[in-house]
Amino acid sequence: MKSTKITSVSGMALIMMLAGYGRQAMQSPVEAACCYFSAKDNDVNQPGQKAFITWDPQRKLEAFTVQPKFEGNAGDFGMVIPTPSRPKLDEMPRDFFKDLAMYTILMPLPEPIDSSLTERSYRAEAKGSMSDGAALPMGKSNHVRVVESGVVGSLDYKIILADDASGLFEWLKSNKYSYGGDETTLQFYIKKKSYFTVMKIDPKQMKTASNGSYTGEITPTRFTFSSSLCFYPLKITQLSVKDKTDALFYVQAPNQMDLPGDWSWMHSFRPMYLTYMLGCSANPQQQTELNSRTEWLNTKRAKESNYETTKLEWAKSLGAAEMKVLEDPQKNYGLMGSGDLPPGAKVMALSDFLQEIKTTYLKANKQIQPSAKQILITMEDKYQPSRGLIVKDPKTAGQGYISTNYAWYPAREVPLDDIKGLTRLKGHLHQGQWLTKFRKILRKDEMTHDLILAEVPKQQQQTYIRIMPTSPP
Repeated sequence: MKSTKITSVSGMALIMMLAGYGRQAMQSPVEAACCYFSAKDNDVNQPGQKAFITWDPQRKLEAFTVQPKFEGNAGDFGMVIPTPSRPKLDEMPRDFFKDLAMYTILMPLPEPIDSSLTERSYRAEAKGSMSDGAALPMGKSNHVRVVESGVVGSLDYKIILADDASGLFEWLKSNKYSYGGDETTLQFYIKKKSYFTVMKIDPKQMKTASNGSYTGEITPTRFTFSSSLCFYPLKITQLSVKDKTDALFYVQAPNQMDLPGDWSWMHSFRPMYLTYMLGCSANPQQQTELNSRTEWLNTKRAKESNYETTKLEWAKSLGAAEMKVLEDPQKNYGLMGSGDLPPGAKVMALSDFLQEIKTTYLKANKQIQPSAKQILITMEDKYQPSRGLIVKDPKTAGQGYISTNYAWYPAREVPLDDIKGLTRLKGHLHQGQWLTKFRKILRKDEMTHDLILAEVPKQQQQTYIRIMPTSPP
């Protein structure tokens, strides 16, 4: 099996110095089953901004975890993070985002199964197969009040309140917090009576290189705070973006989550899904929706040529199978269900599948020929439950991508060493919650406001854990 080394987490969130930015390289779905799909390096290395958000709408409580990127001199590093209420800070596992990336790797593309038990057809299939509390002021300066200070992981932090932007700007400068922004952006949050968490490298927590500079990874930090809405402080990050930035979000909440309006991932995911369904069992209503969404997207791009849709990359309501992955990753990682199936399709047991195709064969032949027996033996080995799922859909025969009555939904395969650390996600992912992962390429001119995340209506919630043979627009 191909083994790919996972590099250390990079990417940054809310750094007010220099931001990395880039665009995800879309991987082709035609890959071996042991390859990574959509995650790995694109999640671990590329994003300019990356956050894990947990939202509790009943308690009006939000937490987001960020892992800033540090390159160069420690004195050049600084973060300013606004929140609507006083946050509680906690250190998170160093490899937290690496683990999330591995956990949310898409499962391989489904494959048609030729069940005729003829040597010629089976060989053709094998050739085309892809798989093998109150504020206590601690200091006052220029209308800035320090309500808390401390160290979290490798970062020295202070939580502050400010009465005006000029005072806060001066305070940051005199206290040697590297902030590359302007007073106008600070005033945007001061008017909202936001708390500011300012952070810089704690030299005691970092290794010193031979030239005197500091090296090492910055541990992820979780901010927990009260909020009336699920939000992400996007506007302040505009200051660290040159042209555009790659923003990756993992959102855990009771319902599937999305960005509102034109930034919704529905504009890319639904056309991709419906195009796939057209080759399987799309109904007239789905065809109408595809036409409508395609027309909307074409009109939008005609008016705004640089418009880019948000891309959904993984989504599921976490159940028992997903929790088992955290208990024993090496045993349970491969199987996380089938994803959404076409209407009328169902998962079937291997024994039932083998019996069905034998019965069909015997209707046309008096007995099972030696070549057919060998194909049955090969199928029984190839389609073991530990390696994936067999799905039956009588409506797909002779049409679309899956042109047979039966399809094989392969399990994920990765080097065991890459997934053994997924136990670190225990206590952070919770059964019964949706985990929605999406990516948005944000232009600097778009980053004029904070993001307010929205719930997806229950009737529109959709699982996405398996790669499709079509790419999002």
